[in-house]
Parts: sequence; C-alpha cells; structure tokens
Amino acid sequence: MTTLTFQNKNLSVINQNNQLWMTVTEIGNALGYSDPFKSVKNIYDRHADEFTPNMTALIEMQTNGGMQKVRIFSLRGAHLIGMLSHTKVAKDFRKWVLDILDKEVERQKPKQLALPEPEKKYTFEFTEYELEQLAWLWFSHKRMNTLLADLYEPLNALGSTFSGSVYSHAHEYHRHHEESQATMQRLIEPFKQSTKLNWQRVIPKITPTRNYLDF
Repeated sequence: MTTLTFQNKNLSVINQNNQLWMTVTEIGNALGYSDPFKSVKNIYDRHADEFTPNMTALIEMQTNGGMQKVRIFSLRGAHLIGMLSHTKVAKDFRKWVLDILDKEVERQKPKQLALPEPEKKYTFEFTEYELEQLAWLWFSHKRMNTLLADLYEPLNALGSTFSGSVYSHAHEYHRHHEESQATMQRLIEPFKQSTKLNWQRVIPKITPTRNYLDF
C-alpha cells in the first residue's frame, strides 16, 4: 500500500494491476463521514448499477478480522462516489481525485524518445581549381601537424619554451585532418582518373595505397 494525503488526512491506497484503488473506509474518511464504511456502502448499494468493473471490485484483504472480501474503488469509482456524496468536502474530493487521475494517466503513457533531428546538408558549387586548393590545403595541414609532433621531443630536450605550444597544437589539431579525410575523399573522387599533374600528386596523399614520401 501507498499513502496519499487529502486535506491533511492520510489515505491508504492499493496498487492493483498498476492502478490506484481505495477502500470504502478510506473514501468515507476522506469525505468526512462519521461512519465512513456504512455511509459509502449505502451510496454504492443505491447506485451499484452505475459502477463498471473498472470502477469497483471485491478483493481478498488481510483485516483485523483476518482475510476478508473488501470492496475497493478505482480513482474513477472514487470520483463517482464523490459525485453522489453531499458532504462539505465532496467537491474538493472530486477535484483531488481527478488531479491524481490525470497524473496517473500521464505516468502510464509510453515514453517516446525524442528522435535526433537529421543533420542539415548544404550544396555548394566549386571549380576544379578550388577543389585542387582544398585538397592541397588538407594535405599541408596534415604535413604541418605531423611536423609539429616530430618536433616536440627535440624541443623539449632542449628546454625550448616552444615545446608546450608545439605539443598542444600537434595533439589538439590532429583530429581535424583525420575527421575530414573521408570528406576530402568524396570531393576528389571525380578526379581520380585525371591526367593532370596536380591531381596525380595530391590524390595518393589523401587516399594512400602505400607509404608515399610527402613532398
């Protein structure tokens, strides 16, 4: 059982089939009857035909007198009892039950994971010369990054003040030519059979098939 509070009254609530239910006595206590069990039972007996199986049920429960059949009401059933009641707090009780019902409906909704928005794509036009320059820019970045990495140990051994920045640049910017290599390979694809010297020189450096001397 769990506990809910209505106007400073703690009410025991039964979780049955993943839904909240209340006993006759708990509803009567909430509505402020002097004889909670008898008052709510009388309301139900007079209007039993208005309650569906989803609104009320008889279950076996452990009571002070041992195991007994006890009538319980779902939140919808408790709301109907509140509608048929005329105590001073009946109106507030009905609103309270509906608020809990709304929360339960929201809680039981399947959680839908937000799908990531597709990454935007852009279309540009380049001349062959511009693509050549991009290819050489990528390669020169890679060469300079490799050179910085090679220079770190000697500079550090000499105690050079440049060793720190050389190390930082070599490691921080290394990922850029690695992550952009696939993009460059797509851009140079139309020129792989070109007889132009510039393409013949730079393409193997972007898609090497063997260890080329990078000069």
